[in-house]
This record gives sequence, C-alpha cells and structure tokens, in this order.
Amino acid sequence: MIDIDIVGQLLPNPLTMIVQLCSTLVLFLLMKTFLWASVQDFLAKRAEKMQADLAESEQAKQEALSDRRKALEQLNEASDRAEEIVSAAVRQAKDEKETILTQASREADAERKKAREQIQAERQEMYSSMRQEMIEVAMAAAGKLISDQNSVDLDRQAVDAFVKEAAGNEQ
Repeated sequence: MIDIDIVGQLLPNPLTMIVQLCSTLVLFLLMKTFLWASVQDFLAKRAEKMQADLAESEQAKQEALSDRRKALEQLNEASDRAEEIVSAAVRQAKDEKETILTQASREADAERKKAREQIQAERQEMYSSMRQEMIEVAMAAAGKLISDQNSVDLDRQAVDAFVKEAAGNEQ
C-alpha cells in the first residue's frame, strides 16, 4: 500500500511559513514606504475627479432641463405669434374682401346708373327723332291736302302742338 503522510500534507512546514510571512512583511513595508503615498494621492485625485464629473453631469442635467423649458416657452411664444399672424391675416383678408365688394358694388351701381342715363338719353333722342319725323310726315300730308303755301307756318305750329300733346300722353 501506499504510505501517505496525511497530517504532513495538511499542515504546512513551519519554516516555510515563517519565510513567507517575512517576505510578505518586507514587501508590505517596501510598498508602504515607497508606493502608499502615491497610491493614496492617486485614489484621492480619482475620487475628486469622480465627484467633479458627478457635479458637472448634474449641472449639465440642470442646464439641459433649463434649456428644455426655455425651448418649450419659445415654442409656445412662436405658436402664439403664429396664431396672431394668422388671425391678423384673416382679418386683413376679410377687410380687403369687404373693401373690394363695396368698391365692386359702387362700380356696378355707377355702371347701372350710367346705363339708365344712356337708355334715357337714347329714348329722348328717339322721341325727338320720332316727333321730327311725325312733323315732317304731317307737314307733307298737310301740304298735299291743302296745297296752300301761305298757311305752312300755321300748319307747322298746329302739327307741333298735336305731336307734343301725343308725346305727353305716351309718357
């Protein structure tokens, strides 16, 4: 069988253990003497930098929230201004529409009045022309009937009075 020293394997050699503890102590003392201050400074600077980064990120967050609020306010102001501009444009368009309609109505009334006056003038001219023709026809008829040149002026006055009377009844 195999002879194994279990107790010897479980318990370390005391001399090896003392040498290892001494070398660990020497390493610890060397590290403490030469590296401990610089490691502490490095860790302190690292902690300060982390704190500064945290503070900076919090400040950036606050600035971002402030900028967001300002942007929302500007958006609302722009929206209000846009509504004001649109309502002003609508009002102006309505005013211009009313002005154009009023002007068109005036122009149409003026054209109607002008057309009525023109029709009235043409009617008067037509009546005048008809009277003249009636007088000439009556004079020609009276001249043929009477064949007397002495009473032409009397006949003309009589026919003229007759035409005026007839024209007065037509209107």
